[in-house]
Parts: sequence; structure tokens; C-alpha cells
Amino acid sequence: RIAAELIDGATGFSRWSESFDRPIDDVLKVQSEIAAAVQAALVATLAAGSGAQSSAGAGAQGGEPQGTRTGDGAPRTPGGTNDVAAFDAYLRGRSLFDQADGEAGERAALAQFDAAIARDAKFAAARAARARSLTVIANQYLPASETRAMYAEALREAEAAVALAPEFAGAHSTLAFTRFQGHLDVAGAREPYERSRELGPGDATVMGRYALYCALTARADAARAAMAPAVDLDPLNPLIHRAAGTVHYAARDYASVESPVRQALTLNAKLAGAHAILGNARLMLGRAQDARAEFLLERHDLVRLPGLAIVEHRLGNAPAARTAFDELVRTIGDRALYQPAQVRAQWGEADAALAVLERAHAAGDSGLIYLRTDPLLDPLRTRPEFQRLLARLGFD
Repeated sequence: RIAAELIDGATGFSRWSESFDRPIDDVLKVQSEIAAAVQAALVATLAAGSGAQSSAGAGAQGGEPQGTRTGDGAPRTPGGTNDVAAFDAYLRGRSLFDQADGEAGERAALAQFDAAIARDAKFAAARAARARSLTVIANQYLPASETRAMYAEALREAEAAVALAPEFAGAHSTLAFTRFQGHLDVAGAREPYERSRELGPGDATVMGRYALYCALTARADAARAAMAPAVDLDPLNPLIHRAAGTVHYAARDYASVESPVRQALTLNAKLAGAHAILGNARLMLGRAQDARAEFLLERHDLVRLPGLAIVEHRLGNAPAARTAFDELVRTIGDRALYQPAQVRAQWGEADAALAVLERAHAAGDSGLIYLRTDPLLDPLRTRPEFQRLLARLGFD
């Protein structure tokens, strides 16, 4: 039983209400029915207020709402499915993915997306979600020898999602995401990102991904313009708030990082990477002790250990810095070469840092998407080798 009510925001009085009693197997059908009924009530209310006549809501009560499905029963909304079990698995996967709670959680999300696709191979939203999961797992948890194959699989899934639903903003956003993060194709990611923004201005995750791309390609104004509506659209999503903090950090507005990232941690205290963003911002503000405290709270070794290696060195604790760096190399190995380059740059070892970045480029290390704006690499920024690497990656 679902109760829907339309309330006048100015007076607090109810203008319309309706109760929907349906079998649970019809959950997708009833979602469409409720949407059509609410639309009809809004149209009638607005028309009454203006004195206009409208028949847009005629026939919306009861039966299959007009305008919600195509003649063959396929969902009108791009990227969707009519299979309840597939949709349920997709939602479970999205929930696990959004928690960003380590490799086990990421792989559990992937398993749910696999289950959704097994039920409905034409479910474009699930195909896109699977592509994002594969990209994140390859990015953060696989050795270099295994990443290229998984990135290639992710790209195929993203392309399949676009082919299945050309008007689905999430598919274009995911195609751009896999090109950018998985294949370091800075230029090739721009067109699908722009297309996703055109198709999905009301989708917080689409706008958030677009904002991050703009931020990391040094288009700070465009990043802020896209991030603001994303936060308004989904204020309870910790990933959106973490992304807002990243946008500020990339723009070197370090003082503004704290508020959105703290909000992200309020919503999800276990959110990976959040404490590291705070640590980096505080480091840039000259608050090394506060930065150290944040890095110690970080759960993800990939960003915790380089942060500690840098901040301990900044504080003059050479043995502790070396211990953190050695642990990073031992535990991460060739899964991440970008982070050791950050440490070397901050330690004043420019030649060694540049050599590691070249190895990262040869390995397709996805950390290189941060190269254009990363303040930790500023000691290298004027070197010709660094400028050539930026050009090879396609950064303006």
C-alpha cells in the first residue's frame, strides 16, 4: 500500500491524495501509475490556479497510465527494465557500490549487477553500473598485469549500454568514465561527458561525474556549476558530497573542502578516501599535524600510506615517513605507481618521481587522471618531462 499526497507548500493544506493497493509483483507498474497520477494532479492544480483548461490528466486513474510505456511493454524511461527481480538486484548493487566500503563490497555490488543482467541482458542501467564496478575494481584492487583486460571489459559494457539506450544519460556518463579512468583517454571522454550533461541535468550522479571530469581537467568554473545542482538533487548521497570536496581541492580552494567532506562522513563514516581528502587539504593549508590525524583515520591504504609518508616527512619524522612509504610499496606493489610518485615529489626527489610517473604511464595507471591539477606534484610541474607527459595524456 502506497499513499501519495500533494501538499500546498505555501499553506500546508493537502490538495490531492490517493492510495495505491497493488500486488508486489506489479511494483514497476505501480511506480509508473503513481508518477502519472501525480503528474495529472499537478497539471490539474496548476490549470485551476491559472484558470486554464487541461485534459492532460484524463484517464490517469486506474489501469496502465498513458505515456509511461511503449506499445510493446518496454519501459519508456531510457535504460530501464520490466523485470522486477532484475531491478531489485540492480538497486541492491547500487546500494553496495555507493557505500564504497572496500574490495569485498565492490565485488558484492558487481555480483548484483551480474544477476540483474542475467535476468535482462537489455537492462542498460545495469550494464552501465557493471562497467563502473569493473572500472573501480581494476582501478583500486587489481595488479597492473590484470587491469587492462578488466578495463577493456568495462568499456565493452559501457558501449553496450549506450547502444541499448542512446538517450540514457547514465550510459554516456559511464562511457566517459571508463574512457577517462580506465583508458586515460582525456580527450575521448569529453564528448560523452558533455552528452550526459545534456541528457541528464536532473541526475545527481551524472552531474557529479561530469563535475569531477571538469575539475580534473582544470575547468573549475564548469565543475562548480555542475556540482551545485548535483548536491541539491541528492543531498543524502555521501559520494556526491565527497565529490564536491574533490572539486574544491582540484580548484585549490582548500578551505572549502572541509564542509562537504565532513557531510559525506556524517552520512557514511566508513567512506573510503574521505579522510585522505581532508588530510591533503589540511596539508596544503600548512596544518601538518591536523593532516596527520586525518590520514591516520583513513581506511584505504592506497591513499592513507602516501599521505602519512608525505606528512611525516613534512613534520621531520624521517623514520616514520620511510616506514609508511615502504609499507605502501610492499602492500600496493605495482597496483599503484602514481602514489609513490607523489611521495617522491614531496620528498624533493624530482628525478625519481618523474621516472615513476613514466612507469605509471606505461602501465596505464589510472592515478594519472589527477596529473593536471594535483598540488602534490607541483615540484615537478615546470620540468619539460612533466609537460610532455601532460601532452601525451591529452590534457590542455
